[in-house]
Amino acid sequence: MAINNYTPNNLPVKLTNMNIYNYNSVEPKVTSFEPYQKGNRMKNLVIALAQMESKVGKIDKNLFKIKKYIDTAALNQVDIICFPELSVTGYSPENSQEYAEMIPGYSSKIISQWAQDKQITILAGICEKNQSLNPYITQVICMTDGNVFKYRKTHLAPHEVAFFSPGHEFPVFDIPQVRFGIEICWELHFPQITTFLSLQGAELVFCPYASARTPKDRQQSWHIFLPARAYDNRIFIASCNALGQDFGGGLMVCDPEGHIVVEDHQGKESMIIANLDSSIIESIRNPNNQSLFQSYYPKFLRNELF
Repeated sequence: MAINNYTPNNLPVKLTNMNIYNYNSVEPKVTSFEPYQKGNRMKNLVIALAQMESKVGKIDKNLFKIKKYIDTAALNQVDIICFPELSVTGYSPENSQEYAEMIPGYSSKIISQWAQDKQITILAGICEKNQSLNPYITQVICMTDGNVFKYRKTHLAPHEVAFFSPGHEFPVFDIPQVRFGIEICWELHFPQITTFLSLQGAELVFCPYASARTPKDRQQSWHIFLPARAYDNRIFIASCNALGQDFGGGLMVCDPEGHIVVEDHQGKESMIIANLDSSIIESIRNPNNQSLFQSYYPKFLRNELF
């Protein structure tokens, strides 16, 4: 697996080269929780993860920063890039109603246009308006063809329950290279979610976080359960945490064998780019695979017992 690491100091694309105000008229096609469409098996792909500080309610500034990472990812032929939880609007449960947006809306239209222009799938966090109810913690998925999907966090942390509404579905998303799902922060503490996504055909799960832990604590915690989620469900795990406020950041990729193939816990804004080798998934999930220790464990689960 080839890995590159970028910090704000060595990004080849300058911030001054970007204007985020050109896309107000864009009307992307929006799809929520469409039935999963089976496609081809996973192919080799390049992913990027960013750890960044997002200012609460400073939408344009946050988009400005996001765009610089997208530009650099595009130069490196990245297929899909993931940003932390609520990376567009900033994370503040108490103020969530103030900066919530509709989807489609201002930010999602801009990001959708970037996805089409750069031919890169973009996952970014937006606080989504919910009519007269509490907003959703949403990860918007902007595809290269203009389609916009969304995943709404289903399991809220205790301190979020009073300020946000939970989602109710676990969609799986398809691009030509891979089938993927999303779990947001607190949800990684529920192993059943990862298993469900794997059984739905997901080969990769993105895990955007806004977790208030020090870099060292975040690393130690992820070392306990992220490799386990990857190994037990024979899936790639790609996780990124927010920075700023009390958030300590963190980036990690685990392969379906449970190996940590790359991580960054320096507590500084950065992006990692990693090539994922599909042969691991192909070998494990091959229907003719008879290996005891290379098994695709979820398919042997006896759901009728639960």
